Amino acid sequence: MSKSQPASAVTAPDVHRRHTAADKTRSEAHRYCLVLLLLPLMAIPAFVALGRSDYFLRHGASVWVQSNDAVFDMHNRECDVLVFGDSTAMTGIDPDVVELKTGFKTCNIAVTGAVLAVTKNLTLDHFLANNAKPKVLLLQLSPDQFQKENYDALKKTIYPEGLLELLRHSSPEDARRMLLTHPPEAVTFAGYAAGYSAYYAIKDVWFRTTHIRPEEDQVQVRNGFFTPLAPARQYCEASAPISDPSGGAYSRQLVSNFQSHYTEQSGVVLVNVAPIPSCDQNFAAYSAELNGVTSNSLLSLPIGLFNDRRHYTAIGSQVVSILVAKELNALVAKELIAVANRYPMIDDRVPAAYAAPTLQRIGLQQ
Repeated sequence: MSKSQPASAVTAPDVHRRHTAADKTRSEAHRYCLVLLLLPLMAIPAFVALGRSDYFLRHGASVWVQSNDAVFDMHNRECDVLVFGDSTAMTGIDPDVVELKTGFKTCNIAVTGAVLAVTKNLTLDHFLANNAKPKVLLLQLSPDQFQKENYDALKKTIYPEGLLELLRHSSPEDARRMLLTHPPEAVTFAGYAAGYSAYYAIKDVWFRTTHIRPEEDQVQVRNGFFTPLAPARQYCEASAPISDPSGGAYSRQLVSNFQSHYTEQSGVVLVNVAPIPSCDQNFAAYSAELNGVTSNSLLSLPIGLFNDRRHYTAIGSQVVSILVAKELNALVAKELIAVANRYPMIDDRVPAAYAAPTLQRIGLQQ
């Protein structure tokens, strides 16, 4: 009679089952880790595609982005005055006011500085290629945009709003190159698309529940122009002093490049600097650098006409628009005088001969 096996003894089948269970657990853990790794990798291109879609433009993009993108749907427009530039032009130059004061049909296709930093003049070039040649191309930029140090900083930054325009309207090759050479920015853009889509979805649910629209949804864009909903400022924020060791060489080159590149695509090219608050501590430095460089002179306005350091209130935009209209009217008067001086015999009509009356003395007889 054989002795019974101790209860603690482990048989070969038990060992096999334990090894099998352990292998299965490790396999499941590996699959779980792989899924965790693949999910964000798969989500990034999915959210990038969402960000460049028409759906996101309607349900996730801000009024700034929607206004920027609307320019690419404009075709066969005839604009006597075409306004381009950064957000100081978007919020500062009202085409209706300029048109009223000058009689020139005016179009505003300005974009934000974030879009300019990434796409450069993509918006302007697209408009000029698909619409009539303007008589005047007016570019307005913040004085900050004329600083080389600011340009160098922007050149290194790929803003999501600018990347959106690049992905939607540049060539596929340029879009792919941008995403592959800037992976951190591509991830940021994916998060931007996902985050704003979720935000607007929650906001839409809130509206359906309360029937109350946020103020930002009540902003009306008219011909590329709108006024941000923010109260007038009461003070200037401190800013770092500017320093341009080149002595303004960059700003002169920037203006020269605009004028030389776009002269054939428009009658006259004006490069303006936008007015800034009178309390801006860099006003004197900006003025000295841009004097004689830009088409206008840098002006200072009361801080109450601004709702932040560079954007205007509704009244502020009226002031800026009237200043632009006066500049255009002065330009027309100057051109008329130049033409008259250049062609003094342009009016070759022969004046009619009239008999001039003469006075005669007569004597009265007694």
